[in-house]
Amino acid sequence: MKNILLIIIFCSFSGLFAQEKVGLKEIYVENDLAYKVSNDQLFSGQAQKVRRNGHLVYEEYYENGIPIKSILYYNGTEKPKPVELIEFYDKTFDKKKVTRYGLSKPTIEYKYYAQNGNKTLIEEYENDKLTYRCEYQNGKKHGIEFCFDDDGKELKIEYRNGKKITQKKL
Repeated sequence: MKNILLIIIFCSFSGLFAQEKVGLKEIYVENDLAYKVSNDQLFSGQAQKVRRNGHLVYEEYYENGIPIKSILYYNGTEKPKPVELIEFYDKTFDKKKVTRYGLSKPTIEYKYYAQNGNKTLIEEYENDKLTYRCEYQNGKKHGIEFCFDDDGKELKIEYRNGKKITQKKL
């Protein structure tokens, strides 16, 4: 009985804290904060771009005017499938991580960024198997690049400041 009562109380309060959904045109950005057009208050919730036919195209999530993430969707007739998910550094519009999803085959690409906007790492997976990985420093390849050659053999290439140092077939 206690569990049922707790569930009822939780559901009642979750409605009070539900985040608002609005159209992208109903918010504006000023000084790296998102505000609601109707009342000029900091915006918390989801801002969406939805086509006239009801297809969800894009959405952004905010908390107290600060961006949390954005999602771009493939144009489909079923449940929206994400193309790209962007996560932001706390309290900024600076990208932290970009995740891209393949449509025709199960591929995922992750790009990580430093707060200054430079890439730090790219990883690509196909069927949950790592197919490519490359480290970056100051926007240049720096570290180990992992990939496959034309024959399907694993390669490890070492870079320093964008210059190739060594290459090994595994």
